[in-house]
Amino acid sequence: MKDLAYFLLMPLLLIFLFFIAYLFRKRKIEKVLFGELDENEKNLEARIFFNNILKIERTAKAFYYAEVLFLIINTLFILFEGYKTYLEEVEFVKEYPSFTESPLSSTLIKFMIPIFLWFVVFFLIIFAIFMKKKENKRVTEMLDNLEKVKLLKFAKEDFLKSDRILETGIIAMSEIKLGDRYLFSVYPAYIVPYTLIEKIKVEKFSRPRGSIYYLDITLKKSFQNIKIYFAKKDVAEKVREFILEKNKDLNKKENIEWEA
Repeated sequence: MKDLAYFLLMPLLLIFLFFIAYLFRKRKIEKVLFGELDENEKNLEARIFFNNILKIERTAKAFYYAEVLFLIINTLFILFEGYKTYLEEVEFVKEYPSFTESPLSSTLIKFMIPIFLWFVVFFLIIFAIFMKKKENKRVTEMLDNLEKVKLLKFAKEDFLKSDRILETGIIAMSEIKLGDRYLFSVYPAYIVPYTLIEKIKVEKFSRPRGSIYYLDITLKKSFQNIKIYFAKKDVAEKVREFILEKNKDLNKKENIEWEA
């Protein structure tokens, strides 16, 4: 029974901490999408406003804390319980000298899962640091491009007044917000102007546990293409139809204003 506890305790702790982190992340993203921000944040200049709500630290902080907390607890568990178990194994070998396995080997086998998880989580933290730099650089470039074409100010206005929030059904992604002129996603961070969309289609991605669907969005000019994933095809199709309709209306309106 004690050996079983060694095998299950740390995996269950890791699952629990990640579940709590996921709930915190989900709530934080919802607060952003539903505009539950303090007035100081809402009054920020558009560039600073989006940089604050889209930087990866805002959505990933709970997972960083969960990983660090797990490493601390797991390290203490391995050191103290491991040493205690080692002493017990030494006493066992003294009592039964014919037992061939060394106390150290026996202890390492019992703590194999906690030690393995320690290395896994440690490398997850290293990977997260790398991804943080990469993602924040991408967000900065996206905001730079939107600022160059003078869309960022209008994107902030559209973001704050829109209340169309849609579940993607994908755990790794946040919900999306459909504005009158822009599509917004907090994680991964996207601001997609409808008028800059050149092509948009629904594609299927097959995997062993079942298929998922994504909007393959091709943008004009120097903007990077975007993929937004959904658990259900009908949801992806509805978003596509909504965007196409908005794209058509906005381009028509802009042409009328240009002619006038």
